[in-house]
Amino acid sequence: YPKADYICIDEPEIRLATHDRFGKLEDLIVNIAKELQCSKAAVTRGHYGSFTYEEGNGFFKIPVFSTEVVDRLGAGDAYLSITSLCVAAGYPMEMVGFIGDAVGALAVRIVGNKSSVEPVPLFKFITTLLK
Repeated sequence: YPKADYICIDEPEIRLATHDRFGKLEDLIVNIAKELQCSKAAVTRGHYGSFTYEEGNGFFKIPVFSTEVVDRLGAGDAYLSITSLCVAAGYPMEMVGFIGDAVGALAVRIVGNKSSVEPVPLFKFITTLLK
């Protein structure tokens, strides 16, 4: 999709899309962002956290915040759901990745789609992380 406002993809998907299993992730992100004429991107990396990128500001490596994984189903969807809104609101990409990883950390504690990540527990979790 050329001229995307924001790309959010996981590492295996970006490696498949670029046909590059071993290349430097940062190079793959820049290449796909240029190809799609997109200035903002996020790549989730499972238990390695995530990378966010913004043209002109570079890369931000965000650590993983989950200590307990019950079910990873839906964690990427939760990440995209919150980060797309953050990008649309104009948040800095470093903050976008931080919030996305916090939501992902809460999402992996939920079995299947039993419940969603609610705002109050998210706010409390972020407050705990920032202390």
